[in-house]
Amino acid sequence: MVLVVVLSVAIFSPVIYLSSQAQKNISKQFIDNAAERAVGKFRAMAGSMAATLGLVRDWGATELFSIEDAETLNRLLFPIFARENLLYGISVADMDSNSYYVRLESDGLRTSQIDARQATRQSVVTLWDSEHNKGTPEAKDSDFDPRRRPWFTPALSSKGIFWTEPYKFYASGAVGITASMSYLRKKDQQPVVVAFDILLDDLFAEIQSSTPSDNSRVFIFRRDAKLYVPKTLETGPNFLALSSVQDSLVRKIYANWIGEDNLGEKVVSVQHEGTTWWSGFLPLDDVRRTTWVCVMIPEQDIIGQTGKRRTKLWLIGLGSVLFAIVLAAWISRIYGRKQENAENDVFDDNNPATSICQIIEHGEGPEVEFKSTIRMNLHTKKPGKEIELAWLKGVAAFLNTDGGVLLLGVTDSGEITGLEQDVFENEDKCKLHFKNLIAQHVGADLSKYIRFKIVPVGDKTVGIVICDRSAEPVFLKTNKSEAFYIRNGPSSDELPVSMALNYIKNRE
Repeated sequence: MVLVVVLSVAIFSPVIYLSSQAQKNISKQFIDNAAERAVGKFRAMAGSMAATLGLVRDWGATELFSIEDAETLNRLLFPIFARENLLYGISVADMDSNSYYVRLESDGLRTSQIDARQATRQSVVTLWDSEHNKGTPEAKDSDFDPRRRPWFTPALSSKGIFWTEPYKFYASGAVGITASMSYLRKKDQQPVVVAFDILLDDLFAEIQSSTPSDNSRVFIFRRDAKLYVPKTLETGPNFLALSSVQDSLVRKIYANWIGEDNLGEKVVSVQHEGTTWWSGFLPLDDVRRTTWVCVMIPEQDIIGQTGKRRTKLWLIGLGSVLFAIVLAAWISRIYGRKQENAENDVFDDNNPATSICQIIEHGEGPEVEFKSTIRMNLHTKKPGKEIELAWLKGVAAFLNTDGGVLLLGVTDSGEITGLEQDVFENEDKCKLHFKNLIAQHVGADLSKYIRFKIVPVGDKTVGIVICDRSAEPVFLKTNKSEAFYIRNGPSSDELPVSMALNYIKNRE
């Protein structure tokens, strides 16, 4: 009962503590996971898009296309829009300001190409329907220069992919981010830049779809503390200074964050109009950390999850208590018996005869064994090697397991027949014979774990062998082989080589 109480307290104390802390801790974990899922979804898509961008760059580097060859560009780049959900536009531009651009347009695509070699700078614009049927090209004067776009110059010096901060696209006025890479054109070793555009509205919708509840909210902001405002029926997409944002909840949550001077991933909570809101901040780009996402969830949407987890905690606690009761019963049965044996089987040098009688009274078991003689075969009335090896197996098994006591001169039924049947000239000869057998078959170096005494009990003498658990594995040696024994209940069992190796490996 004491053991059950102790185990129950040990189990329920953390359960009660964790339950009391569940709402706060689980809310933090919940919002942190929500932010991770939202940003993780973008990073996964961005990773796919980056791989595709690298493929297009390799096409250009191996001259599968050129800026001047619009037909080849169309054939290669149009299918990419079907596989990259977030892709809005693709640009290819060189140092002479020649450029090719294709982007989504209603249900189709829109291409524009500028040939800087022409006397008049014009952009040839073509619309394509959903089946990629070509419309009538239209030439328009244009002042577009790709070299002045935020994705061009940084890509020239970047060893890998360069991601811009959010900005307004030239042709559509939409707000987005761009990933760009450069390569050297083979014919003149001049750099060419390939860029992929992502609309922030599309990104915003993807992140919002990853939030865990209908009441969850998302906002995206830049390092300069400007908040992204998605496109509405009244206004287009844009960035507003947080001080100009009308949403007081957003301003309050941002103010409770670390702030732009020390950007960090953090979970914060604020009280707003009687509701606790939890929010988590994560960067879209984990390297440059220029654009951040905040996911906000009202606490009442998390409480349902908290309640479920509290229930799980209590169920785990109750299950653990039941397990503790079963464990306590098993421990009581096993170790209680061992304790009982220990109390009665310990040999008392001051009262040896009584100790042996108590051991005999409790009978054989995992730590107690009786043998009638040391060497004499009672059937043939002659010493036999098999008799010696029989009790030596028990000694080796005790050493390999948990130690034990071997009584020599006692039958299996507990009758004391005495060592007189072994017909030793005197006790010293008996002890010397025992010592020689241990050295020959167990090992003289292991005798430190073994004590042998001869004790008078009534008109008989009994040999008691007290074995401690050996720190190293013990093998019983014979003329032919070596064998490994362990105690298995009241018997000494030999283990085959494979099982012996595994037992030794896991032996504490």
